[in-house]
Amino acid sequence: MNATLIHKAAALPPRQLHLMGAGLLLIVAAALWMYVLRAPLTALRTVRAEQAQLELAGTDPRPFAAQLAVLAHDTELLAKGLGGAPAGGATQLQVRLVGELGALAQAQGVTLHGIVPVPDEMVLAFVQTGFDADVSGPYASLLAWMEAIERAQSNLAIAGFEMHPAATPGQVTMKIRIAAFRPQEGTP
Repeated sequence: MNATLIHKAAALPPRQLHLMGAGLLLIVAAALWMYVLRAPLTALRTVRAEQAQLELAGTDPRPFAAQLAVLAHDTELLAKGLGGAPAGGATQLQVRLVGELGALAQAQGVTLHGIVPVPDEMVLAFVQTGFDADVSGPYASLLAWMEAIERAQSNLAIAGFEMHPAATPGQVTMKIRIAAFRPQEGTP
């Protein structure tokens, strides 16, 4: 160091020298904490927390068995919903779907005047079984019925519709095509 700086530092009162030394030590300690110790301690805490979670989860396999059973049940329900035709073939499928459409119409306050099956069509890897239905009811009820149809089964869809005002005020008549899809024979 320079001799003049040493002479000026020696001329300071001891109290100021102690305060400057303490401030310098605090700055060094803060820098040491921020740059050297903080990150490894945080990483160590994270590793210990993960280790505790793994030890908790690894001791009891019953929750995993329960989850597996629920997933197997859900998979079975989805397979039934996407499977399409019941054991009796397309005729039983049509009868079952007509009954379900009638129940959904009644639940939504829609009047179902008639359902006519249309010929099956091949659509990609599916057979499309269709129905033309004549219905009437309030507009909101018809929309709710259409939504209920699409939510009833994963293989049902609205293929098209035409709405017209009915003779009764507040009522709407509708011709709707409802499509039920099932896999073609021999497709995986």
